[in-house]
Amino acid sequence: METHKGALSLLQDYGDNSSDEEVPFGRVSTKRSYKEDEENESTKKLFLPSIISTKEIDNHLDDPSIHDGRIRSFPHERDSWATYVYISCEPNEGIQHIIKLIDEHIPDIKSTSDFHISLTKVVVLRYHWIESFVTTLKDNLGLMKRFLIMFDSLEVYCNEDRTRTFIGFVVKTGYDTLAKLVEILDKCLNEFRLPKFYEEKKFHMSIAWCLGDQEENIKQILPELNDQLLSVMSDYPEDYWYIIVDRLECKIGNKYFSFGTS
Repeated sequence: METHKGALSLLQDYGDNSSDEEVPFGRVSTKRSYKEDEENESTKKLFLPSIISTKEIDNHLDDPSIHDGRIRSFPHERDSWATYVYISCEPNEGIQHIIKLIDEHIPDIKSTSDFHISLTKVVVLRYHWIESFVTTLKDNLGLMKRFLIMFDSLEVYCNEDRTRTFIGFVVKTGYDTLAKLVEILDKCLNEFRLPKFYEEKKFHMSIAWCLGDQEENIKQILPELNDQLLSVMSDYPEDYWYIIVDRLECKIGNKYFSFGTS
């Protein structure tokens, strides 16, 4: 698919800030490692992080029936917080149109409720490391420069445990910048001994999902869906198919943090 002239013009206007050949941050911090902190943990008193005023008492009960049949990828543990970093996206009329077309082909498909592009896996962060982790992200992402992402075609994806299948927009323009972001975030995760992002990076924005491993079945109708996508894209303004990224988001349990441009 050829890049729209308008989007190319916008990229040129951004100059160096949108270049995929430039690291999107001015510096990477050098902080104490998780191992060093862990070694001193026995001799130091752990204080309540100031970023959280009170510690939540969690009487969580997993029940797939109230989550559209979704199953947690890891068991819930008290004082362990599901954490990930992502780019938040807003669905527009063009995207909603595509979701309706997908629903006509796959009756059991559901629209995504949280549109985003993941830059880390969902990892488990211990409660007493939240403040330190957020500070590490802030130090590394504080000089972020805005850049542009353009979507291309539709692709099908399956999660690691093959319990859910997704259809999403493939990132075309902006891939190299996202890869550099992931490299920086991987260093942050490594300080806390958390798993890095996938070796094979497939940046995308999921727009619909269904239960189970339906990858092969959906791949059979994917060419037809992409043909319809081309038609829909021509019916909407070109700015419906790209986003300008000026901040990253981090979700830790039920808490949200944002890291924007300097």
